[in-house]
Amino acid sequence: MLLKRLFHFFIFSNIWVAFCVLALALSSEILIETSNYKISQFVFFATIFTYNFQSVVRVDKGQKHTRRVWLFKNKIAIYLLMLVGMIMSIYRFIDFKSSTQIVVVLSGVLSVLYPFGIMKIPFTKIFIISLVWTISTMLLLVLENNIPLNQNVLLQLIARFLFVFAITIPFDIRDLKFDDKQLKTIPIIFGVHKSKLISISALFIAELLMVFLFLYQQVLLVHLIAIIFVLLVASIFIIKSDINRSDLYYSFWVEGLSLFFYIILGFSSLMF
Repeated sequence: MLLKRLFHFFIFSNIWVAFCVLALALSSEILIETSNYKISQFVFFATIFTYNFQSVVRVDKGQKHTRRVWLFKNKIAIYLLMLVGMIMSIYRFIDFKSSTQIVVVLSGVLSVLYPFGIMKIPFTKIFIISLVWTISTMLLLVLENNIPLNQNVLLQLIARFLFVFAITIPFDIRDLKFDDKQLKTIPIIFGVHKSKLISISALFIAELLMVFLFLYQQVLLVHLIAIIFVLLVASIFIIKSDINRSDLYYSFWVEGLSLFFYIILGFSSLMF
């Protein structure tokens, strides 16, 4: 029983999603062949703050939420996590270059304003999430480490956006029973089946981009194989998504695809 409560806390407090975002950021370090521990730390703590902030706001505004009851019972812990996340984010933020800080502020504004009305604009929900994740897990690293925005990096950014876009659609499928129809999410407009096709198509395009980069010697063969494998696994989870799946199917397994991405990519690097 204690382990179950700890597991739920790990998932529902968004610590798990923070590790998943961190994993994608570390994946970018492998693909772009550069690293920055300050960016990684910022991404982790900023995710904890942002996701918990959005959850608290949605509950306080009376919006339906899959974790509403749990959040009410653990509000003090969530506020403490938000405080730690905010302090650590600011601590790292002040060390960044001005260009990195500007992008952080812009993406931060999107994240903070998201539950206050932006999400009600048709299709913005998934595009904001995909854009912010792409910025957090790759673009910040590129900017802070003075990596040129050449064709290689731009295609990597597009592929990252498509990956996040694809694995976010299942969450919209999960939220069909909670989301206001005015949100105009992809599953609400196109239905579950077509939404899955859109998601898998995004993964396929991402795969084609990585193949293109491999052909131009911008991606190693072992990394390409690893990414193709991850995208295939992601496709299986997308296909199996439906409105009757438990919240943990999405919050742990589908969310965990980002961590899986890093594990497989990291393992492939050891083979090189």
